[in-house]
Amino acid sequence: MRSNWRQAAPWVLPAVVVLFVITILPTLFLFYTSLHHWELGYPWEAREFAGLVNFVDLWSDRQFLQSLRTTAIYVVSTVGVELILGFALALFLSQRRLWGKGVLVATLVIPMTVTPSIAGLIWRLYFNPNYGMVNYFMGTLAGVEPNWYGADLALASVVLVDIWQWTPFVALILLAGLSALPRTPYEAALVDGASGWATLRYITLPLLRPIILVALILRSMDSLKMFDVVFSLTGGGPGNATEVLSMQVYRTGFYQTGWVGYASAMAMILLVVIILVSQLFVRVLGSRREVEGV
Repeated sequence: MRSNWRQAAPWVLPAVVVLFVITILPTLFLFYTSLHHWELGYPWEAREFAGLVNFVDLWSDRQFLQSLRTTAIYVVSTVGVELILGFALALFLSQRRLWGKGVLVATLVIPMTVTPSIAGLIWRLYFNPNYGMVNYFMGTLAGVEPNWYGADLALASVVLVDIWQWTPFVALILLAGLSALPRTPYEAALVDGASGWATLRYITLPLLRPIILVALILRSMDSLKMFDVVFSLTGGGPGNATEVLSMQVYRTGFYQTGWVGYASAMAMILLVVIILVSQLFVRVLGSRREVEGV
């Protein structure tokens, strides 16, 4: 065992060092900063130890609680819709005799190649109430021209952009999973005369559950830390209608108040939420596997 470790150490050590430098070390510094009162523009020596005061103050901060609520709505809306639409697209594209399948799959990749901040700027033009393309078609076809930047629809506009950009990502992951599923259970279901819905419910979904979990974890983590689309599309406004947690961390630490210690505490809360959500999905999958004996 020791000889194997000695042989593997030179190969593993560089990756461990890189992981420590770019991941663990910044996280430790973030936690250390969150325990201090320190404002941007002041020297590092001017920091004051505050213990858990920043964390305690967060739970009486209305803006922080509102940003948590906005983030939760954003994550549930985007991930839920992307999973449903992505699964539907994957089922459609998994047909063996689908004409132009390669072109359709290549087309799905296009939204993913657009930088999120650029996507936000593009859709900012599309949603413009005066000359935007979205309102033009809605006004022509339905006679309705909503104000996408109003308090009621601002968050919906951000959600729509995220769905447009990342539903193809979910679809491609699930399509790869569908392509790798064994054919034997489907052949048995065909012989038994099972309906399409029964086949989907009792064969496809259980076999695809690990892939669905991967898509859920990746999209949930990405949605929880969403910043660039919100920043370029609405800037967190109007007011704080679209101020997700990552946006408030930026405003608190670097834009409005410069309270770096307080913003670091917010970032630590966001990190903990991401870890807890990921572990929740993993445990749900593990418990289902134990019940099913997989």
